[in-house]
Amino acid sequence: MLALALAACAPGKPSGSGDRVPATDSAAPDSAAPDSATCRPSLPRLHTVDPAAAEAGRALLATNALSAPLIPRVALDNLYWVWGTGRPADTAAFQAAFQDRYGLLPDPAGGPYALGVPALSGSMASIDCLICHADGVAGAVVVGAGSSRVDLQSLFDDLVALAALAASVGLPPVALPFSLDDRTLAAGTTDAYGLGMAFSAPWGPEGMAPETDYGGQQPAAWWQAAHKTRVYADGQGQAAGHRTMAAMLLAFGNSPAELEAQDAALAELWAAIQETPVPPWPFDPPAPEAADAGAAVYAAHCADCHGTVCGPADDRHHPDRVVPLAEVGTDPVRAAAFGEAEAAWINGSWFGAAHPVTATGGYLAPPLVGVWATAPYLHNGTVPDLSALLRPDERPAAWSRTGWAAADYDPVRVGWRTVAETPGTPPDSWARRRVVDTTRRGLSAAGHPWGTALEEAEKDALIAFLKTL
Repeated sequence: MLALALAACAPGKPSGSGDRVPATDSAAPDSAAPDSATCRPSLPRLHTVDPAAAEAGRALLATNALSAPLIPRVALDNLYWVWGTGRPADTAAFQAAFQDRYGLLPDPAGGPYALGVPALSGSMASIDCLICHADGVAGAVVVGAGSSRVDLQSLFDDLVALAALAASVGLPPVALPFSLDDRTLAAGTTDAYGLGMAFSAPWGPEGMAPETDYGGQQPAAWWQAAHKTRVYADGQGQAAGHRTMAAMLLAFGNSPAELEAQDAALAELWAAIQETPVPPWPFDPPAPEAADAGAAVYAAHCADCHGTVCGPADDRHHPDRVVPLAEVGTDPVRAAAFGEAEAAWINGSWFGAAHPVTATGGYLAPPLVGVWATAPYLHNGTVPDLSALLRPDERPAAWSRTGWAAADYDPVRVGWRTVAETPGTPPDSWARRRVVDTTRRGLSAAGHPWGTALEEAEKDALIAFLKTL
């Protein structure tokens, strides 16, 4: 139930350069990949978008129109009191430490904190959609990529610690915007759906109590939206159901009545999201012969779930297949938690009244356009690169990144360079939340076994082809 908004990257313009909300060319091709000998891979766009609505949606994000005053700036400005590092030397040092600690990105528009943490006035700040829906990948800010680094729990925990300390250091009382408890299982892997259910729970049908624990999830890439008819990790929602994606706006300081009043604006944001262009592979293109061999592997082993991307345009499709849990074998928490009772709860509320949701008991196979920018993989972000996804025996039990710079992205394995960690330690601090511990509930890296059926050369060829999507 992530809030919807868009800041898309214009074709040919590096992500994160210039304006915070670059212009979008809605007529841009689905992929900027060069033609191979046999296939220019792409998926059909399944939705017609009103350009005026999409433009209005982009403006809503650019002006922080959906965020209400939430956190006193005096609290954010003094968080260093609980970092144990002392006062930063200057504003730039503070911003760098703030962004590193909470897994956030610099704001291209020059905001005082980070992308996704806008200052709304001289005294108040808020949170907006880009705190979870932008990522730094291979040295660029990719807006629309689900964040693989954000740590909401540590930000909240530090505000709690500062509130306890405030009087002793001469600060005014620190008001806490909401309550979080073990919601960030690892950096970038947050129970955002459970948060949305928890925030909206008081406003659902009377006498019903939905599940609010859904394990770890990494947000889906916005550019996938144009190619899907179902949404969410389990495919429960209809793509047209923009209301169900608005519950996190309750955390941004909005009331349910205010959400209902903004129904048309939410539809405009959804239109904008569907115009997010696919970020092209930024490194040297794969050898054409390798990509062609990989196209054949994809057609034989991947297309049934992830969509047909080669061949006659009329035959290309995304089947929106929800793969049963027993078949896909990935972490069960997210799929098992949303049942008939939860579907009935949403469908009986404003959030699902217009576009009902359905309990599926499985996971939606996403389109793989721009897959290079969505690492780590699986719905809970537990597999660091595509090579390990296709080779289950290479998946580490516990790992952290070598860092978040451009050099920490591995273009050969297509994902993040990692350091082996010791599993079994609770993520009770910001440092431990840098570790993806696949032994934790909700963070299993098991499943998606189909790579085991391929020869090593086929796996390498498939990875080459996926770079072109």
